[in-house]
Amino acid sequence: MTMKLLLPALLLTVAMATPAQTAIAPAQRELEQSVDASIAAADLDGWLKRLTSAPNQVGSLHNKENAEFIAASLRSWGWQVAVEQTRVLVAYPTVQKLSLAGGDRYAADFGEPAVAGDPDTTRRDGVLPGMEAYAADGSVDAPLIYVNEGLSKDYDELARSGQSVEGKVVLVKSTGAGRWVKPRLAQQHGAVGVVIYSDPDADGFAKGDVYPDGAWRTPRTLQRGTLGIDSVLDTKSAKTFQANRHTDDLRLPVVTIGYGDAEHFLRALGGPAVPNRWQGGLPLTYHIGGDATVHLEVRSPWEWRTLYNVVGTLRGSEYPDEWVIRGVHHDAWVYGAWDPLAGTTALLAEARAIGEQARAGHRPRRTLVFASWDGEELGILGSKAWTDRHAAELARKAVFYLNNDTTGRGFLAAAGDPSLANLVDSVADELRDPETGATVQARRLAKRAVDAAEKGKDVDGGIVPQRLGTGSDYLAFAHRLGVPSLHVRYGYDRDGDDENVPVYHSLYDTYAHYQRFGDPGLAYVNLLARTNARLVLRVANADILPWRYTAFALSLGKDIDRLATGTAAEHRDAVRRNTLLEHDAYRLAAVAYRHEQPPSPVNDAWQEIDLGPLHDAQRELLAAAQAYDQAAAAAGTITATQSAGVNRALREIAPAFLQASGLPQRSWYRHLLQAPGRREGEDTAPLPGIGDAIDARAWDEARDEVRLTAVATRRASALLTQATAILAARPR
Repeated sequence: MTMKLLLPALLLTVAMATPAQTAIAPAQRELEQSVDASIAAADLDGWLKRLTSAPNQVGSLHNKENAEFIAASLRSWGWQVAVEQTRVLVAYPTVQKLSLAGGDRYAADFGEPAVAGDPDTTRRDGVLPGMEAYAADGSVDAPLIYVNEGLSKDYDELARSGQSVEGKVVLVKSTGAGRWVKPRLAQQHGAVGVVIYSDPDADGFAKGDVYPDGAWRTPRTLQRGTLGIDSVLDTKSAKTFQANRHTDDLRLPVVTIGYGDAEHFLRALGGPAVPNRWQGGLPLTYHIGGDATVHLEVRSPWEWRTLYNVVGTLRGSEYPDEWVIRGVHHDAWVYGAWDPLAGTTALLAEARAIGEQARAGHRPRRTLVFASWDGEELGILGSKAWTDRHAAELARKAVFYLNNDTTGRGFLAAAGDPSLANLVDSVADELRDPETGATVQARRLAKRAVDAAEKGKDVDGGIVPQRLGTGSDYLAFAHRLGVPSLHVRYGYDRDGDDENVPVYHSLYDTYAHYQRFGDPGLAYVNLLARTNARLVLRVANADILPWRYTAFALSLGKDIDRLATGTAAEHRDAVRRNTLLEHDAYRLAAVAYRHEQPPSPVNDAWQEIDLGPLHDAQRELLAAAQAYDQAAAAAGTITATQSAGVNRALREIAPAFLQASGLPQRSWYRHLLQAPGRREGEDTAPLPGIGDAIDARAWDEARDEVRLTAVATRRASALLTQATAILAARPR
């Protein structure tokens, strides 16, 4: 095919990938246009500048002031507001030391220098150093050893080189998995301390010019983060942590450094050169080390601080006991322009615009609940505390949860329940992208087509949201309560994603940086606010909840296939490795001068798990979903009784997939179809109850989870069939 023929065909494919959208009533469209006009007139720049004018970590004065400002603003726009407080244990290190022993006494610096042209970076009052909250108190002198990203496969590779981290301080990159994973794995392997650093390959000069010439991380740019805490409330276990100066599951001192300091420590390491996969972006040959000794010390006060969750409510005119919830956190590690206060600015614009419309007589039919969460950065503490406190009420009333966090400019990304794909498409198809003038949906589809083409693949059908994993305040809503949830942002891949903005968790996440590189002029904050407002208003005012289930059923089918393929591949790999070991193949194939050892055999007590009943249930669900989606698309005028019956059935579908006792391997999570991944680097675990049981080689438990998931899937099919029958019935 010639290029002249190929290009129109590609464009046609992109255009056809959007399914037919639900018709929007004239009154709803007029309401959305009025909201757009109000958002355009809002003081986005002034709000962002105010919110980012001082450090905003939990316990800081300005974080509390921001909560008070958000609460006062919501009240002034006609919202009923509650500020709910929760006491939490916080461990911010006040003593951190990392230095080389012997002749070279080089010591890491946990502060960040000022940057020309950004006045916020000159401030020192109230600024936390680069650090890891909840690192255990401790002081060690031990050899330093480099273990790439500090993942299980890295420790396996290290063992093949004949080395161990036993009794050593581990140096690892910040990439590959959440920071809370790395020290726990190091501890399991016998390490006595951990140093996490940001390699320039990930977000430094290898990506582009560093700040202030460009957006990217300088040699002295430091991360801040949390290593996690199990208890969010004032409980006996948290008091035990306070007394012991460490949590139950982590007893190691941990620090974080920039790549400028990391280069000095890496140059001090001898020993063999690292495997090619471990080489980073610094201009040196990385070595494993184990011969240079460091002093590592961490001390924290382990003090109680107060979270301030701000929750504004706009009571619905017709369905006050059905809640449409919108949330974004307001705490940050320092100033937090990218993460999260641009999203908080959007929430303020939405709340103002919707409040004005309510005062003018256009109150939403369902109740809106707008929440500004606290304590997200310490481990999603505020929203978890609030949902725990209101769990019974939320189980009855919550219809939808919409979350923002980090955001910038570029393409719309929406992750969440696959049943919400049509809702996202309908909104994206009507909004215009500020940079190109095309619709947001056209740009989404074009990006997907180009990304696939660069991998030699084609695309077909609509964009289906990927199920949520971990990382933000949707956690309890999606995984514990089973509320259909979306996480929405704008951004470019080159600028990072939710977990990796150019200056992630650093001093330089400032108003000036965001206005230069994140979203100049805040055109995309404006667009995000309009996107969010449409999403919540279309749910709040819908006669029939705008969920569609064909994508949901197809997504479940793919997850079943992915689980089956993945577990079968692991079994084959284990058999292959053990066979090679039996035949001494690894020793014979080893490169002699690298002194490689054979890997350890895999304990593969494998049993087949029959996923056939779940496949059968998924096929039934797909048939029921297609029938319902067709009936919903064709439905004309229906009675209030019909819409109530349909919505009642739809609202029971998500709870059908909740396991009341929790997933067997992790009881806090209850959703049979989704949970955060337990494997390093895995964001979302498909069918987690089954997958976790297989990983644990708990075969009877895995079979039970297959049965429970199949029963839940058939229950969802029955509810969709019921809803279809209600739509098909003639109004009386």
